[in-house]
Amino acid sequence: MHSPTLLILMTILMGLMSLVMAAVWRINRLVPGLAWWILAHGLGFLACFELLTRGRLPDALSVAVAQGLLLGMGYFIYVGARRHVGEPHPPHWIGALMIAAVTSVAVFFTTVRPDFSARFLVHSLSLGVLFVLTAQAVAKGGPRQYPARYMLAAASLLHGLFMLGRPWLFSFDLHGPMTLARMTSISPFILLESAVAFNVMAFCVLLLVAEYSHGELRRLVDRDELTGVHSRRAFLHRLQQLSEGGAERPALPILLIDLDHFKRINDTWGHSAGDDALRHFVAVAQRCMRVQDTMGRLGGEEFAVLLPRTSAEQAQGVAERLRKLLVDHPLRLTGENVSLTASIGVTLLRSGESPEVALGRADQAMYQAKSEGRNRVVSVLAPVVPEVRAA
Repeated sequence: MHSPTLLILMTILMGLMSLVMAAVWRINRLVPGLAWWILAHGLGFLACFELLTRGRLPDALSVAVAQGLLLGMGYFIYVGARRHVGEPHPPHWIGALMIAAVTSVAVFFTTVRPDFSARFLVHSLSLGVLFVLTAQAVAKGGPRQYPARYMLAAASLLHGLFMLGRPWLFSFDLHGPMTLARMTSISPFILLESAVAFNVMAFCVLLLVAEYSHGELRRLVDRDELTGVHSRRAFLHRLQQLSEGGAERPALPILLIDLDHFKRINDTWGHSAGDDALRHFVAVAQRCMRVQDTMGRLGGEEFAVLLPRTSAEQAQGVAERLRKLLVDHPLRLTGENVSLTASIGVTLLRSGESPEVALGRADQAMYQAKSEGRNRVVSVLAPVVPEVRAA
Protein backbone atom coordinates (compact mmCIF):
# COMPACT_ATOMS: atom_id res chain seq x y z
CA MET A 1 0.00 0.00 0.00
CA HIS A 2 1.74 3.17 -1.21
CA SER A 3 0.89 6.01 1.18
CA PRO A 4 1.84 9.00 -1.06
CA THR A 5 -0.38 7.53 -3.78
CA LEU A 6 -3.24 7.20 -1.28
CA LEU A 7 -2.78 10.82 -0.24
CA ILE A 8 -2.83 11.98 -3.86
CA LEU A 9 -5.97 9.92 -4.51
CA MET A 10 -7.61 11.30 -1.37
CA THR A 11 -6.81 14.86 -2.46
CA ILE A 12 -8.34 14.28 -5.89
CA LEU A 13 -11.45 12.64 -4.48
CA MET A 14 -11.99 15.38 -1.89
CA GLY A 15 -11.73 18.00 -4.61
CA LEU A 16 -14.12 16.14 -6.91
CA MET A 17 -16.70 15.60 -4.18
CA SER A 18 -16.51 19.30 -3.25
CA LEU A 19 -17.21 20.22 -6.87
CA VAL A 20 -20.06 17.72 -7.17
CA MET A 21 -21.73 19.01 -4.00
CA ALA A 22 -21.26 22.60 -5.16
CA ALA A 23 -22.96 21.73 -8.46
CA VAL A 24 -25.86 20.14 -6.56
CA TRP A 25 -26.11 23.24 -4.37
CA ARG A 26 -26.44 25.46 -7.45
CA ILE A 27 -29.46 23.40 -8.49
CA ASN A 28 -31.07 23.18 -5.05
CA ARG A 29 -29.94 25.75 -2.50
CA LEU A 30 -32.78 25.03 -0.09
CA VAL A 31 -31.30 21.83 1.38
CA PRO A 32 -30.43 22.68 5.01
CA GLY A 33 -26.78 22.15 5.90
CA LEU A 34 -25.57 21.51 2.34
CA ALA A 35 -23.51 24.72 2.12
CA TRP A 36 -21.70 23.79 5.34
CA TRP A 37 -20.86 20.34 4.01
CA ILE A 38 -19.47 21.87 0.81
CA LEU A 39 -17.24 24.15 2.88
CA ALA A 40 -16.18 21.19 5.00
CA HIS A 41 -15.05 19.11 2.03
CA GLY A 42 -13.38 22.15 0.53
CA LEU A 43 -11.34 22.51 3.72
CA GLY A 44 -10.58 18.78 3.56
CA PHE A 45 -9.25 19.21 0.02
CA LEU A 46 -7.02 22.10 1.15
CA ALA A 47 -5.78 20.06 4.12
CA CYS A 48 -4.85 17.15 1.83
CA PHE A 49 -3.09 19.54 -0.54
CA GLU A 50 -1.14 21.03 2.36
CA LEU A 51 -0.03 17.55 3.44
CA LEU A 52 1.11 16.83 -0.11
CA THR A 53 3.20 20.00 -0.22
CA ARG A 54 4.51 19.78 3.36
CA GLY A 55 8.04 21.07 3.67
CA ARG A 56 7.45 24.27 1.73
CA LEU A 57 6.31 26.10 4.89
CA PRO A 58 7.98 26.37 8.31
CA ASP A 59 7.09 23.46 10.56
CA ALA A 60 4.95 25.47 13.00
CA LEU A 61 3.00 27.22 10.26
CA SER A 62 2.52 24.00 8.32
CA VAL A 63 1.16 22.21 11.39
CA ALA A 64 -1.10 25.14 12.30
CA VAL A 65 -2.57 25.28 8.77
CA ALA A 66 -3.16 21.53 8.54
CA GLN A 67 -4.66 21.28 12.02
CA GLY A 68 -6.90 24.29 11.48
CA LEU A 69 -8.18 22.99 8.14
CA LEU A 70 -8.91 19.49 9.42
CA LEU A 71 -10.60 20.73 12.59
CA GLY A 72 -12.57 23.25 10.55
CA MET A 73 -13.72 20.42 8.31
CA GLY A 74 -14.93 18.38 11.29
CA TYR A 75 -16.67 21.39 12.82
CA PHE A 76 -18.43 22.36 9.57
CA ILE A 77 -19.68 18.78 9.09
CA TYR A 78 -21.10 18.93 12.62
CA VAL A 79 -22.78 22.31 12.00
CA GLY A 80 -24.21 21.05 8.71
CA ALA A 81 -25.69 18.02 10.47
CA ARG A 82 -27.45 20.16 13.07
CA ARG A 83 -28.71 22.60 10.43
CA HIS A 84 -30.05 19.74 8.32
CA VAL A 85 -32.27 18.35 11.10
CA GLY A 86 -33.43 21.84 12.09
CA GLU A 87 -31.53 22.12 15.36
CA PRO A 88 -29.49 25.18 16.36
CA HIS A 89 -25.72 24.85 16.31
CA PRO A 90 -23.40 26.26 18.98
CA PRO A 91 -22.25 29.86 18.53
CA HIS A 92 -19.42 29.98 16.01
CA TRP A 93 -17.11 31.64 18.51
CA ILE A 94 -17.14 28.37 20.47
CA GLY A 95 -16.09 26.45 17.36
CA ALA A 96 -13.41 29.04 16.57
CA LEU A 97 -12.14 28.89 20.15
CA MET A 98 -11.96 25.09 20.02
CA ILE A 99 -10.06 25.12 16.73
CA ALA A 100 -7.68 27.81 17.98
CA ALA A 101 -7.04 25.94 21.25
CA VAL A 102 -6.31 22.58 19.62
CA THR A 103 -4.17 24.21 16.93
CA SER A 104 -2.20 26.07 19.61
CA VAL A 105 -1.57 22.81 21.45
CA ALA A 106 -0.39 21.22 18.19
CA VAL A 107 2.03 24.10 17.55
CA PHE A 108 3.26 23.88 21.16
CA PHE A 109 4.10 20.18 20.72
CA THR A 110 5.82 21.03 17.45
CA THR A 111 8.04 23.96 18.43
CA VAL A 112 8.20 24.46 22.21
CA ARG A 113 8.16 20.84 23.29
CA PRO A 114 8.35 18.61 20.22
CA ASP A 115 6.22 15.54 20.87
CA PHE A 116 4.38 14.08 17.94
CA SER A 117 2.72 11.46 20.15
CA ALA A 118 0.97 14.15 22.19
CA ARG A 119 0.04 16.11 19.08
CA PHE A 120 -1.35 12.99 17.44
CA LEU A 121 -3.37 12.21 20.58
CA VAL A 122 -4.91 15.70 20.90
CA HIS A 123 -5.73 15.89 17.19
CA SER A 124 -7.31 12.41 17.13
CA LEU A 125 -9.44 12.97 20.23
CA SER A 126 -10.66 16.39 19.05
CA LEU A 127 -11.76 15.17 15.64
CA GLY A 128 -13.15 11.95 17.11
CA VAL A 129 -15.44 13.87 19.46
CA LEU A 130 -16.66 16.09 16.59
CA PHE A 131 -17.61 13.13 14.41
CA VAL A 132 -19.33 11.29 17.27
CA LEU A 133 -21.32 14.48 17.97
CA THR A 134 -22.19 14.67 14.27
CA ALA A 135 -23.58 11.13 14.39
CA GLN A 136 -25.65 11.98 17.45
CA ALA A 137 -26.94 15.20 15.83
CA VAL A 138 -28.03 13.80 12.48
CA ALA A 139 -29.66 10.55 13.69
CA LYS A 140 -33.14 12.06 14.04
CA GLY A 141 -36.58 11.16 12.73
CA GLY A 142 -36.27 7.37 12.51
CA PRO A 143 -34.32 5.22 10.03
CA ARG A 144 -37.41 4.18 8.07
CA GLN A 145 -38.39 7.75 7.25
CA TYR A 146 -34.86 9.19 6.95
CA PRO A 147 -32.49 6.36 5.97
CA ALA A 148 -29.85 8.72 4.52
CA ARG A 149 -29.55 10.52 7.86
CA TYR A 150 -28.77 7.28 9.61
CA MET A 151 -26.28 6.26 6.91
CA LEU A 152 -24.40 9.51 7.51
CA ALA A 153 -24.69 8.97 11.27
CA ALA A 154 -23.22 5.46 10.95
CA ALA A 155 -20.32 6.68 8.78
CA SER A 156 -19.62 9.57 11.16
CA LEU A 157 -19.81 7.35 14.23
CA LEU A 158 -17.47 4.71 12.82
CA HIS A 159 -14.96 7.35 11.73
CA GLY A 160 -15.25 9.11 15.09
CA LEU A 161 -14.64 5.90 17.00
CA PHE A 162 -11.64 5.13 14.81
CA MET A 163 -10.25 8.61 15.48
CA LEU A 164 -10.75 8.16 19.22
CA GLY A 165 -9.05 4.77 19.20
CA ARG A 166 -6.24 5.29 16.74
CA PRO A 167 -3.71 6.71 19.26
CA TRP A 168 -3.85 3.32 20.95
CA LEU A 169 -4.02 1.37 17.71
CA PHE A 170 -0.75 2.98 16.63
CA SER A 171 0.89 3.46 20.02
CA PHE A 172 4.48 2.93 18.99
CA ASP A 173 7.22 5.55 19.28
CA LEU A 174 6.15 8.62 17.29
CA HIS A 175 8.76 11.09 18.57
CA GLY A 176 10.75 13.07 16.08
CA PRO A 177 10.26 15.80 13.48
CA MET A 178 7.14 15.61 11.36
CA THR A 179 7.80 15.01 7.66
CA LEU A 180 5.64 13.66 4.85
CA ALA A 181 7.74 10.50 4.74
CA ARG A 182 7.41 9.97 8.48
CA MET A 183 3.68 10.75 8.49
CA THR A 184 2.94 8.34 5.66
CA SER A 185 5.10 5.64 7.22
CA ILE A 186 3.11 5.72 10.48
CA SER A 187 0.26 3.79 8.92
CA PRO A 188 -1.10 3.75 5.39
CA PHE A 189 -4.24 2.35 6.99
CA ILE A 190 -4.94 5.80 8.51
CA LEU A 191 -4.94 7.40 5.08
CA LEU A 192 -7.05 4.61 3.59
CA GLU A 193 -9.61 4.83 6.39
CA SER A 194 -9.83 8.62 6.04
CA ALA A 195 -10.19 8.41 2.25
CA VAL A 196 -13.00 5.88 2.55
CA ALA A 197 -14.75 7.65 5.46
CA PHE A 198 -14.81 11.14 3.95
CA ASN A 199 -15.98 9.97 0.55
CA VAL A 200 -18.65 7.73 2.07
CA MET A 201 -19.82 10.78 4.04
CA ALA A 202 -19.87 12.85 0.85
CA PHE A 203 -21.96 10.13 -0.82
CA CYS A 204 -24.32 10.17 2.18
CA VAL A 205 -24.67 13.95 1.80
CA LEU A 206 -25.78 13.47 -1.80
CA LEU A 207 -28.31 10.88 -0.59
CA LEU A 208 -29.50 13.41 1.99
CA VAL A 209 -30.11 15.92 -0.80
CA ALA A 210 -32.20 13.36 -2.69
CA GLU A 211 -34.02 12.40 0.52
CA TYR A 212 -34.81 16.03 1.35
CA SER A 213 -36.03 16.77 -2.19
CA HIS A 214 -38.23 13.66 -2.17
CA GLY A 215 -39.63 14.68 1.21
CA GLU A 216 -40.46 18.16 -0.07
CA LEU A 217 -42.26 16.71 -3.08
CA ARG A 218 -44.25 14.37 -0.84
CA ARG A 219 -45.09 17.26 1.46
CA LEU A 220 -46.40 19.28 -1.50
CA VAL A 221 -48.52 16.33 -2.62
CA ASP A 222 -49.71 15.20 0.82
CA ARG A 223 -50.34 18.59 2.41
CA ASP A 224 -52.85 21.24 1.51
CA GLU A 225 -50.72 24.26 0.68
CA LEU A 226 -53.12 26.80 2.15
CA THR A 227 -54.09 25.21 5.48
CA GLY A 228 -51.32 22.68 6.13
CA VAL A 229 -53.70 19.76 6.77
CA HIS A 230 -53.74 16.59 4.64
CA SER A 231 -54.63 16.99 0.99
CA ARG A 232 -57.63 15.14 -0.42
CA ARG A 233 -55.34 12.47 -1.89
CA ALA A 234 -53.43 11.94 1.37
CA PHE A 235 -56.60 11.90 3.47
CA LEU A 236 -58.29 9.28 1.26
CA HIS A 237 -55.11 7.21 1.32
CA ARG A 238 -55.09 7.33 5.13
CA LEU A 239 -58.78 6.42 5.21
CA GLN A 240 -58.09 3.43 2.96
CA GLN A 241 -55.25 2.31 5.25
CA LEU A 242 -57.44 2.48 8.36
CA SER A 243 -60.25 0.58 6.60
CA GLU A 244 -58.01 -2.45 5.97
CA GLY A 245 -57.79 -3.63 9.55
CA GLY A 246 -59.90 -6.75 8.99
CA ALA A 247 -62.96 -8.01 10.81
CA GLU A 248 -61.47 -7.23 14.21
CA ARG A 249 -61.07 -3.54 13.36
CA PRO A 250 -63.32 -1.29 15.49
CA ALA A 251 -65.65 1.14 13.77
CA LEU A 252 -63.88 4.32 12.62
CA PRO A 253 -65.68 7.65 13.23
CA ILE A 254 -65.64 10.12 10.33
CA LEU A 255 -66.58 13.80 10.55
CA LEU A 256 -67.45 15.67 7.35
CA ILE A 257 -67.44 19.44 7.86
CA ASP A 258 -68.58 22.26 5.61
CA LEU A 259 -68.28 25.94 6.52
CA ASP A 260 -71.64 27.72 6.33
CA HIS A 261 -72.13 30.67 3.97
CA PHE A 262 -68.46 30.61 2.98
CA LYS A 263 -69.22 32.19 -0.42
CA ARG A 264 -70.51 35.27 1.37
CA ILE A 265 -67.06 35.82 2.93
CA ASN A 266 -65.38 35.62 -0.46
CA ASP A 267 -67.97 37.94 -2.05
CA THR A 268 -67.87 40.50 0.77
CA TRP A 269 -64.22 40.61 1.82
CA GLY A 270 -62.45 38.96 -1.09
CA HIS A 271 -60.68 35.65 -1.65
CA SER A 272 -57.80 36.62 0.63
CA ALA A 273 -60.27 36.85 3.51
CA GLY A 274 -61.64 33.47 2.45
CA ASP A 275 -58.14 32.02 2.75
CA ASP A 276 -57.85 33.57 6.21
CA ALA A 277 -61.18 31.99 7.16
CA LEU A 278 -60.00 28.52 6.11
CA ARG A 279 -56.77 28.86 8.07
CA HIS A 280 -58.71 30.17 11.07
CA PHE A 281 -61.07 27.21 10.96
CA VAL A 282 -58.18 24.73 10.85
CA ALA A 283 -56.47 26.44 13.79
CA VAL A 284 -59.69 26.23 15.82
CA ALA A 285 -60.44 22.65 14.79
CA GLN A 286 -56.97 21.40 15.66
CA ARG A 287 -57.63 22.38 19.27
CA CYS A 288 -60.09 19.48 19.34
CA MET A 289 -57.77 17.00 17.63
CA ARG A 290 -55.39 14.42 19.11
CA VAL A 291 -52.04 13.42 17.64
CA GLN A 292 -53.50 10.23 16.17
CA ASP A 293 -56.42 12.01 14.49
CA THR A 294 -56.26 12.87 10.78
CA MET A 295 -57.70 16.03 9.28
CA GLY A 296 -57.89 16.72 5.56
CA ARG A 297 -59.23 19.32 3.18
CA LEU A 298 -61.38 17.60 0.56
CA GLY A 299 -61.90 20.73 -1.50
CA GLY A 300 -63.09 24.31 -1.16
CA GLU A 301 -64.49 24.81 2.35
CA GLU A 302 -65.09 21.09 2.96
CA PHE A 303 -62.99 19.20 5.50
CA ALA A 304 -62.99 15.72 6.98
CA VAL A 305 -61.61 14.22 10.19
CA LEU A 306 -60.79 10.61 11.13
CA LEU A 307 -60.99 9.73 14.82
CA PRO A 308 -59.43 6.30 15.39
CA ARG A 309 -60.06 4.48 18.67
CA THR A 310 -63.09 6.67 19.37
CA SER A 311 -66.68 5.61 20.06
CA ALA A 312 -69.68 7.05 18.22
CA GLU A 313 -70.70 9.03 21.32
CA GLN A 314 -67.20 10.44 21.72
CA ALA A 315 -67.08 11.39 18.04
CA GLN A 316 -70.39 13.25 18.38
CA GLY A 317 -68.93 15.03 21.40
CA VAL A 318 -65.83 16.06 19.43
CA ALA A 319 -68.01 17.37 16.59
CA GLU A 320 -70.20 19.36 18.97
CA ARG A 321 -67.16 20.77 20.78
CA LEU A 322 -65.64 21.81 17.45
CA ARG A 323 -68.89 23.47 16.34
CA LYS A 324 -69.21 25.43 19.57
CA LEU A 325 -65.53 26.40 19.61
CA LEU A 326 -65.86 27.85 16.12
CA VAL A 327 -68.86 29.94 17.20
CA ASP A 328 -67.00 31.19 20.27
CA HIS A 329 -63.94 32.23 18.24
CA PRO A 330 -65.04 34.50 15.39
CA LEU A 331 -62.68 35.47 12.59
CA ARG A 332 -61.16 38.93 12.83
CA LEU A 333 -61.33 40.77 9.47
CA THR A 334 -60.51 44.45 8.89
CA GLY A 335 -61.10 45.31 12.52
CA GLU A 336 -64.41 43.48 12.98
CA ASN A 337 -65.46 40.04 14.12
CA VAL A 338 -66.92 37.78 11.46
CA SER A 339 -68.84 34.78 12.76
CA LEU A 340 -68.06 31.37 11.31
CA THR A 341 -70.25 28.32 11.69
CA ALA A 342 -70.05 24.80 10.35
CA SER A 343 -72.41 21.98 9.47
CA ILE A 344 -70.97 18.64 10.56
CA GLY A 345 -71.97 15.13 9.55
CA VAL A 346 -70.88 12.18 11.69
CA THR A 347 -70.79 8.55 10.66
CA LEU A 348 -68.92 5.30 11.31
CA LEU A 349 -66.84 3.29 8.88
CA ARG A 350 -67.64 -0.24 10.01
CA SER A 351 -65.63 -3.39 9.45
CA GLY A 352 -65.97 -4.69 5.91
CA GLU A 353 -67.48 -1.45 4.62
CA SER A 354 -65.91 0.51 1.78
CA PRO A 355 -64.62 4.06 2.52
CA GLU A 356 -66.71 5.43 -0.36
CA VAL A 357 -69.95 4.21 1.22
CA ALA A 358 -69.02 5.70 4.61
CA LEU A 359 -68.05 9.04 3.06
CA GLY A 360 -71.33 9.11 1.17
CA ARG A 361 -73.21 8.58 4.43
CA ALA A 362 -71.17 11.34 6.13
CA ASP A 363 -72.00 13.63 3.22
CA GLN A 364 -75.69 12.78 3.65
CA ALA A 365 -75.46 13.67 7.35
CA MET A 366 -73.69 16.95 6.60
CA TYR A 367 -76.32 18.07 4.08
CA GLN A 368 -79.03 17.10 6.51
CA ALA A 369 -77.39 19.45 9.02
CA LYS A 370 -77.50 22.22 6.42
CA SER A 371 -81.12 21.56 5.55
CA GLU A 372 -82.04 21.72 9.24
CA GLY A 373 -80.69 25.26 9.57
CA ARG A 374 -76.85 24.89 9.52
CA ASN A 375 -74.51 25.29 12.50
CA ARG A 376 -75.35 21.87 13.86
CA VAL A 377 -74.16 18.28 14.10
CA VAL A 378 -76.10 15.40 12.54
CA SER A 379 -75.17 11.73 12.89
CA VAL A 380 -76.10 9.07 10.37
CA LEU A 381 -74.55 5.87 11.64
CA ALA A 382 -74.30 2.70 9.61
CA PRO A 383 -76.99 0.19 10.57
CA VAL A 384 -75.73 -2.81 12.46
CA VAL A 385 -76.31 -5.93 10.41
CA PRO A 386 -78.05 -8.47 12.66
CA GLU A 387 -76.27 -11.74 13.14
CA VAL A 388 -77.88 -14.58 11.19
CA ARG A 389 -78.00 -17.80 13.16
CA ALA A 390 -78.23 -21.20 11.61
CA ALA A 391 -81.53 -22.95 12.13
